[in-house]
Amino acid sequence: MNVQHTCPKCRSKKIDITESINRLLYTIIYALVLVVLAWIGIAVKGTPVIFLFLGLGGAFVLFAVRLALERRKVLKCLCLDCGERWQTAPDPKETAVR
Repeated sequence: MNVQHTCPKCRSKKIDITESINRLLYTIIYALVLVVLAWIGIAVKGTPVIFLFLGLGGAFVLFAVRLALERRKVLKCLCLDCGERWQTAPDPKETAVR
């Protein structure tokens, strides 16, 4: 990851690093996938087996979405000495390797 290991303000090496993804975006995509799959199941007048396969397909789609969002993690850094906060994006070279 493209992380500064020293504070840009005070040059301290005591850094707290927190990784996070966009949870709101993930929740919206999750709900959208479930609505689309439910609509498809209802439109084809699906049997329980069809709903089972739609659920498995939805789980695969959500897994792929989660992997895509993992690549775009935001790193929030906090200097433990002066309290300075900054954010960094992942290094493009590392996301290409994953």
